[in-house]
Amino acid sequence: MMAQEHESQEQEVTAQDQGHINEFSRLNVKYHELEEDLRGKEEVLVNLQDSSNEVMMMLDDEEMVKFSVGEAYVDLSQEAATEHIERLVADVEEEVAKLQAELAGAKGRMKELKSLLTVKFGKTINLEEDE
Repeated sequence: MMAQEHESQEQEVTAQDQGHINEFSRLNVKYHELEEDLRGKEEVLVNLQDSSNEVMMMLDDEEMVKFSVGEAYVDLSQEAATEHIERLVADVEEEVAKLQAELAGAKGRMKELKSLLTVKFGKTINLEEDE
């Protein structure tokens, strides 16, 4: 009986609590943006790896490779194209690693905030996403 009365009482939301709620919300938005960016970078990485495989599978070693630069195509030797693709892959892999680290940091902080807020507000605060 006491537990039900305690749950039905509303907890006062302090400025610090509101700050934590706002921070959680901002991190949640950032987390989803980072996830979207990560999916895009991973797709670029797959495309670059496919491109690298296509260049390696060319039968004539002297055949030039049409390489897209903006809206134009440039003829490159297979060796130059492979080197350029490898540099692009390394750059994208570095970006993916940074995004993964940012995601992990945001998720960790969100977990901390969720824990803090759940301790104070219990089930009266919903920090779960609706799928």
